[in-house]
Amino acid sequence: MRLLVGLLFLVLAVGSAQAQQAPCTVVVNVVKLLMPNPLQPLPPGGKYYPAGLLVPERRLPPQAFVAHDGLFHHVPILSVEPDEGPRRIVLVEAAFGEEWFRMAGRVQGPPPALTAVLSAARSEDSFALLAVEGPRLEVRFGSSRDEVRAGIEALSHPDPHGPEGPDLFDGLLEATTWFGSPQTGDSILQFGGIPRQRWDKAKASQVRSALVSRGVRLFSLGGAYQNFGGDAGASGIQDSPFLTLCLESGGGWEDIGYLGPNARAEMLWEWQNAAKTLYETATFAYVLHLPRTGPRVTIHLTPAAPRLAQLSYPNPLPVCPPPVVVATPADGQKKR
Repeated sequence: MRLLVGLLFLVLAVGSAQAQQAPCTVVVNVVKLLMPNPLQPLPPGGKYYPAGLLVPERRLPPQAFVAHDGLFHHVPILSVEPDEGPRRIVLVEAAFGEEWFRMAGRVQGPPPALTAVLSAARSEDSFALLAVEGPRLEVRFGSSRDEVRAGIEALSHPDPHGPEGPDLFDGLLEATTWFGSPQTGDSILQFGGIPRQRWDKAKASQVRSALVSRGVRLFSLGGAYQNFGGDAGASGIQDSPFLTLCLESGGGWEDIGYLGPNARAEMLWEWQNAAKTLYETATFAYVLHLPRTGPRVTIHLTPAAPRLAQLSYPNPLPVCPPPVVVATPADGQKKR
């Protein structure tokens, strides 16, 4: 009888704990493809192929989202809330990050992508800065906007005798530790990439784990790209492994079109416009509340979303609610 009473108490305790468990939260990034005019004339002749922009989709109804556990088990979505609250953002700049712009004869000065982000920055957002793949330069969270601006300006004349910065992977890994306790929307905006032959699978796996476990989203300009007509679930990811890091962290990316050898003004506009759009995407998200999440739970868009919309979220999702641990008497201990 005492055993039955104990089991009944255990079931009631577990049920009560599950009933009091707060809904599981998933931060979802949704963008839609905005296609430009396919061809623009370039002086003195030739054609300019601008890239499409992945702009944030801000007007999705709750029924635009659906969740499943495995292939067939539906998971109800309890609520969907747009979120554009304050953001903490680390700007990570590779020394060679804007190689396409330099190839077109970039004028000397601070990186235009970074200055574009800061020029569009909201007052409620906090920024940090880390330079990688060259002389190290860092500005930590808590610095004023003027200090961040001065750091960006210093990138145009780095100290040749200063300390060497980390490579891109180590820099991203370090940047994930700057946030401290996670907050909704924590993000890294990374500008530039690395040559394919320097892709380090082991380091990339460490970065992915750090991003997902700490709830930090990665957004990339220049490091992630898709083939023309590519699909984020097929050839695009295979050709640009960096794209996987962005998508599986719940972040995103922007690309740069072909600008030709003399398109200085057009390339400058491309970098600035893409950087601002990437920042706009990082400052908007949908917060979904579900009764449970886990590695088998997936979230998709329904036909209520625009046809060219894409979503990303931290993948795999953590186990929520966490397993209930019930203390049991030690072996050999007398039960009373």
